[in-house]
Amino acid sequence: MSSRDELEKMTAIKLREIAKEYEQIVGTSGMKKEELVVAILEARGEPLFVVNKDEKSIACVKQQIRQTLKQRDSALEAKDRKKVSAVRKTLKRLKRQTRMLAGKKPKK
Repeated sequence: MSSRDELEKMTAIKLREIAKEYEQIVGTSGMKKEELVVAILEARGEPLFVVNKDEKSIACVKQQIRQTLKQRDSALEAKDRKKVSAVRKTLKRLKRQTRMLAGKKPKK
């Protein structure tokens, strides 16, 4: 048995093969990958965790990323290595934050 994370790492073709093992899952050829994962989990009786994306927060963080990119460009032009390093760390943190808000990476 695979957990949700393991199922999400599989290709849609492999997920369709797994779904064919369960009689209650029909129409697998027309399902998308996420639909296949949910159908398999439902057939197994495993709990489903639906991630609700917070679109406003993601948009706000992406705006911060755009502003930080401008700061990085100006620091690169000025050849200020310390500033560039600090801005890159900030960018990394902001990008990680967008992934967490989108539900693609679990919080530590």
